[in-house]
Amino acid sequence: MQFTVTINQAKALEWGLNSQQALLFAFVYGCPSWAKALKTDDGIFFALSKAKIVEELPLLTDKPDTAYRMLKALEEAGLIELSSTSNITLFRLTKKAAEWNKKQDGSEKYPTPPDTKGRKKIRSTSEKSPSKVGKKSEQGSEKYPTNQDTNNQDTNQGTNHSSQEGSDEPNQPAGKVVALIPVGGEEPRCEIPADMPGPKDQSCKTFKAWANYAMAYRKRYHTWPVWNAKAGGQMGQLIDRLGIEVAHHVAAFYLRINDAKLINGCHNLGDLLAKAEAYHTQWVTNRQMNSTTARQQEQTQANINAAQEAADAIRNGQGGKRNAFL
Repeated sequence: MQFTVTINQAKALEWGLNSQQALLFAFVYGCPSWAKALKTDDGIFFALSKAKIVEELPLLTDKPDTAYRMLKALEEAGLIELSSTSNITLFRLTKKAAEWNKKQDGSEKYPTPPDTKGRKKIRSTSEKSPSKVGKKSEQGSEKYPTNQDTNNQDTNQGTNHSSQEGSDEPNQPAGKVVALIPVGGEEPRCEIPADMPGPKDQSCKTFKAWANYAMAYRKRYHTWPVWNAKAGGQMGQLIDRLGIEVAHHVAAFYLRINDAKLINGCHNLGDLLAKAEAYHTQWVTNRQMNSTTARQQEQTQANINAAQEAADAIRNGQGGKRNAFL
């Protein structure tokens, strides 16, 4: 999730943008500083999936189709040009869009390369001209020094911008460590495997809960769970209901519950979300509740109720009346 988005209200009013469109364009305007550039027959475009918009702008919408309709509205306003491949949305800024937020010297902060030749020329002079786009940032350096409009500079790259929407880059480097809750109760620090789907940025709202769920899922089923826009939304709802400091504990505990219904559904996120508060109670008390356990308790209570009714009948004298007819 992107923490801060800067909106130029004067330009938004001038261009007739509503608040949602202005919020989306403020995000889209900064995307060329980190999004993957792709060469097409019409020039250079940048990859921006609908799932990425939903993940980075939860205040805007939780529906990918709605996000795309808003992109189309920005295109109609003359601010972006849209294109696409077979599985990803592409965009580039227009000259009009460059007026949104310029440097003090009047130059564009994130210029869109006009063509391939111009792009190569910039790269060939980058070492001599540090202010231009240069080589890939070395480890430990600031990734996007020109992006001055957001606090969350390292936007989540967990959503794939080069293949299917909602999936992950196959060659993502291994992330940092995350605390996982194993069966034994001890809390080790585990390195995130490079092939784990989902968000990689630890500042992302859903990162810790998803990582715990995914690692526990793979431990049980020997494969990764599916990550897509729906899974991201469900994880966000789980955190909203249980709290960000608790959701990852419950997500890992959930995979340890041996209940026929959950096993038949392969412990999917829908079942977790359906009874999130109940699983929270089970985690707090460290007592699993499955259908068999519930039936045992139900039968025990039925026996208690029968004994209670028999005792009440004796106290009311009904037992003596029945004996009189023998």
